Amino acid sequence: MKTLCARVRSTTRALTQKSSQTPTAAFCVIGDEILSGTTQDTNIRTLASQCFSLGINLQKIEIVPDSRASIGASLVELSHAHTVVFTSGGIGPTHDDITYDAVARAFGDKLAYHSETLQRMQRIMGDTARARPDPNGTSAERACARMALFPQSARVTFVDDKLWVPVVQVQNVHVLPGIPRLFARMTHAYLPELAAELGARAFVRAEVETRVSESVLAPVLERVQSEYASRGVKLGSYPQWPSPHTLVSVVGQSPKDVHECRDKLALLLSDLS
Repeated sequence: MKTLCARVRSTTRALTQKSSQTPTAAFCVIGDEILSGTTQDTNIRTLASQCFSLGINLQKIEIVPDSRASIGASLVELSHAHTVVFTSGGIGPTHDDITYDAVARAFGDKLAYHSETLQRMQRIMGDTARARPDPNGTSAERACARMALFPQSARVTFVDDKLWVPVVQVQNVHVLPGIPRLFARMTHAYLPELAAELGARAFVRAEVETRVSESVLAPVLERVQSEYASRGVKLGSYPQWPSPHTLVSVVGQSPKDVHECRDKLALLLSDLS
């Protein structure tokens, strides 16, 4: 009798199920600095891991320049194809911060100052700020106030009493800042409630680690994937180079199906060792 040599790991994350359909998401990352390599984006990983943990299926990521036409075209397309769309970047006070304007134009809206955001900015920035927001003030004060100039139809959500910047939602597009720590802090506060509203259901991931090469693995994975595809289970193979190990990931939304598939794979891979 052969020894089971595949190492098995499993993680399950729970969320109340309200719908049989998995909500889908897209992410539009905005900024010339990302495309030029000047700034290394970390928000993609932050959003992807949170979406997975909450049961939102992140299906597409686009990186676009600081261009109203590019931002608008991307958001319209992504909005039509996915349940929700997230953006990061382009909401500061400078000339190239054009995300709110691009969103308004894309969805036939106009911009207007959001009074509560202006008030929160003034309160949180305090009297020591070199430039406080004032739409009728100095050039620096007007630039500061631009960060509260939102599409008129937007739903504005403040996720933290210590932050003045909100999540700005127009239709199914949710606009977020690009600063990584701020992005992470806001998505951690915002996404769980959004996922609940969408009726998201937890993803389950199980893993099998093996020394069997991918070329030998391939026919086995294809056969097992075909068997479990109708149950919403997806397999992935990831070599751990320079280690000789390969990690096989099993992902789905039914713990029973995922763990059954994982156990079957582990047994089949042990026979190949």
